[in-house]
Amino acid sequence: MSPDERANAYDATCARCGQPVPAGAGLLRHGHRGWDVYHREHAPAPGPPPPGDHPGWHRRRLLSLDIGSTGNDPARDRITAVAVRGSDGTAREWVLDLRSNILDPEVGSKIRDSNIGSNVRDPDLRSAPQDPDAGSKIQHASPTPPAQALEELAALLTDHLAHHELLVVWYAPHVLATLHAELLRHGLAPLADRLPDGVVAPVCDPLVLDRHADRYRPGGRSLPAVAEWYGVPLERPGDPASDAGAALLVAGAIAASYPAVARLSRPMLHAEQVIWYAEQTERHPDAPAWPFDPVEPVTD
Repeated sequence: MSPDERANAYDATCARCGQPVPAGAGLLRHGHRGWDVYHREHAPAPGPPPPGDHPGWHRRRLLSLDIGSTGNDPARDRITAVAVRGSDGTAREWVLDLRSNILDPEVGSKIRDSNIGSNVRDPDLRSAPQDPDAGSKIQHASPTPPAQALEELAALLTDHLAHHELLVVWYAPHVLATLHAELLRHGLAPLADRLPDGVVAPVCDPLVLDRHADRYRPGGRSLPAVAEWYGVPLERPGDPASDAGAALLVAGAIAASYPAVARLSRPMLHAEQVIWYAEQTERHPDAPAWPFDPVEPVTD
């Protein structure tokens, strides 16, 4: 049995052949109603529960956001690239030309040396494979002045959230805090100030959902690892466009596999994630709040 396999703790019946399986002799696999037990030779390959055709928020319009930045400090680091992907086919990308209004003399070198996707504060995610060409992709793409790109992005996100539709953000505490600081840095209104209720919601964080739905699954919880678990393609880990698309599909796959998660209303899903994230990070007192802590931009 591999280290990632789980044996049955109690006597059970094999879900395939119907014969008894003594405690510790079988393997656990996800089933429609929870964990199923199999004889070792009968166990299917590990994977999430089979997707169902139940209704839920995953059948509504979803918009997914991902960024690349110069580092993992939302107050100081700069957004270098942004991508938005929608379940309705929406696809927008921006590459920010930080050289047009550099506030930090070291920003230029940070851009050249950065790997998009390495900007995470969660220890579970820092092992995510990086794209060694991410920096060069930024340099060769058509740049947009930061204020223009951020205003266009904010308008798109505000319109989506104002209709009370879910915004999918993998590890929202980093992405949304960095976006908040960058909007302020450029004299632009943050998302909360643009929304009728003054709250950035509803947000759907597939990382929080996966940790809640499959709490005891062994293995990493980086986006590449979770995407692989749910059978979601991720061609260029660390590239905002690729990551945004994968996060969108992962969110839908989790909802399809876990009806109890899918059937939550959008406001309730947002509220439950606040609780789930707090439980998941209770041993990390320095963890940022979910969905994010508003931070003021700092220029050293």
